[in-house]
Amino acid sequence: MDKLKIIGLGEIVWDRFRNYERLGGAPLNLAYFASQLGAEAYVISAVGKDEAGERTLAVIGEMGVRPDGIQTNEYMTGIVDALPVAGTDDIEYVIHENAAWDHIRYPEQADELLKDVDVLCWGTLAQREEESAQSIGRILSVVPESCLKVYDINIRQDYYSREIIEESLKHADILKLNENELPLVKELLQIDGKEPLEELMERYGLQYVVHTQGSAKSEIYGREGLLSSVPTKKVELKDAVGAGDSFTAVFVTSLLQGKGVRRSHELAVEVAAYVCTQEGAINPLPSHILELL
Repeated sequence: MDKLKIIGLGEIVWDRFRNYERLGGAPLNLAYFASQLGAEAYVISAVGKDEAGERTLAVIGEMGVRPDGIQTNEYMTGIVDALPVAGTDDIEYVIHENAAWDHIRYPEQADELLKDVDVLCWGTLAQREEESAQSIGRILSVVPESCLKVYDINIRQDYYSREIIEESLKHADILKLNENELPLVKELLQIDGKEPLEELMERYGLQYVVHTQGSAKSEIYGREGLLSSVPTKKVELKDAVGAGDSFTAVFVTSLLQGKGVRRSHELAVEVAAYVCTQEGAINPLPSHILELL
């Protein structure tokens, strides 16, 4: 079987914690974990012509993600301050504005990058500025019909709108959202039914909806209804940054590798739990998890 070609589309940032910093951003996190499963992984994004941008390209060059889609521009490399919320396991993100990834251009090599892509994954945050939003929309409109399009909604702060979310849903085959994002989506899209996930699937022609529910469980819905429900694995939490991105990467990659919905879901939960025990998102998976995968 040929390697799957998977592209993360959107932001690249340095996550700054109190005592350390880690390279991240949902599209890069996803690409990294897809590469750990043997995929040929790319990210389409932008970094600045600054010291942080140079470090970013150096780190990406060592982590198994192809840099072909990464642009450089005159804006600063993305920075996010990740601050723990007292008394909870949650992280509050302070996302610096006017970053390089707010100015992603349509790639000059788009034809080569996109012609045989198997999975394209994107979110909401990278569409907060018009330049990147237009580029992302254009990319979504030209990917092959065979490409699985994954909208991991990833709502942060107030960087969203009904228009952005609805336009992304029109392109998506899979939607992933968490227990905090679902009420917001219901309100924005005026979904009043008793089964909001099923209504989302029907309204936008989705194949699957992935609904993660923090420390409780996660569920996968298909057109037949609930397909899989798996409890969240209990671990000693370091931080939860990147756990959702790893979940998405493992579920989608495993599914396309033929492992089936339930097994792909179980593996996604396993990897996400491990990520929660590490500092930051991007850390090599240990041998016992790689053997499972």
